[in-house]
Amino acid sequence: MKLADRHVCEGTVPRITIGRRVYRRADGSRYVSNTWTAQWSYEGRHQYEALKTRRKDAAVRKAFAICERIRAGEVKPKKYALTIAEMREKYLDLKRGEGRAPKTVQKYEAGLLSLVAWSTTVGRRSATSFTADDFWRYNRWLADNGASEKTRYDRLILIKQAFKWAHKQKLLAENPLVGVSLSEPAPTEQPCFTPDQVSILLREADPHEAAIYATMAYLGLRIGEVRELRWSDILFDAGEHGVVVVRRGGSGGTTKNRGVRRIPLNPALKPYLDTVERKFERVFTARPSPKHPAGGGPISERRLLLSLKRLCKRCGFNDPTKYKLHTFRHVFASMCGHPLEDRRRWRES
Repeated sequence: MKLADRHVCEGTVPRITIGRRVYRRADGSRYVSNTWTAQWSYEGRHQYEALKTRRKDAAVRKAFAICERIRAGEVKPKKYALTIAEMREKYLDLKRGEGRAPKTVQKYEAGLLSLVAWSTTVGRRSATSFTADDFWRYNRWLADNGASEKTRYDRLILIKQAFKWAHKQKLLAENPLVGVSLSEPAPTEQPCFTPDQVSILLREADPHEAAIYATMAYLGLRIGEVRELRWSDILFDAGEHGVVVVRRGGSGGTTKNRGVRRIPLNPALKPYLDTVERKFERVFTARPSPKHPAGGGPISERRLLLSLKRLCKRCGFNDPTKYKLHTFRHVFASMCGHPLEDRRRWRES
């Protein structure tokens, strides 16, 4: 609200400003009221009150009287009718401002958008009147629309976080989900290549892709970390067989957890790395294309995944479409838990 002749009433708590309210006529012109209005902020809400006097000294006395009424509990903060759609946008703005990873922001966007879709479908657009019963109705709606238990859990946790934040920011008078608890579902079983399957894949794959698969299997790298691996990150002279320094591959030019880790170079990987030409800064690059006729472009996760699925089918694996590039990381984690002699046999197979 715009005020003319603004005057701060010193000594008022909360601080109250008085002024003459500015109005706009239908033709666009403005005019200033003859009477004074008080304006202040209380518990995160901007409030105002018409003082109904033309005298400034009387307006100041009424401003101090408002403070007395606030201390006596006679003046309550106005209720802000926050919609679920507005809460979504405000919360997403916060996460973008925090510099969250693009994939994380996309996950938040999708999760909160489904809540907006539900609220529109059932006519419950207000976050102010949202209840714990609505929370569980939304959960049922997700289930009816085919969402898995894990997906529902992730989205419900996100909603709890959003409402907790909105209450903390005083966008909501209370958090309707403060007493709601969730049980985390059991992790979904993930596919994992056996050592024999890894040997078959590396034998049947073309040398370009075999080196990439071997790097993921023998070092446990994510595909983004493989894509951003540099020759300068491979210290062949360090340690017993060499060391690989993983320092990038996630968003923002760092790893997923923003840390740097050093992995001993598995000697079984060395022959595969020897097949890769050291023409570019990156260890692995895409084949020549119209955009990169000389090569050197970053490898495509999508194309590599499709190639892996075709390879699994060609090798006769059961349900070949279930395997992912991340499956090689599961192989590495699995073998790390095996006895040393088993790991030796796997390297030598």
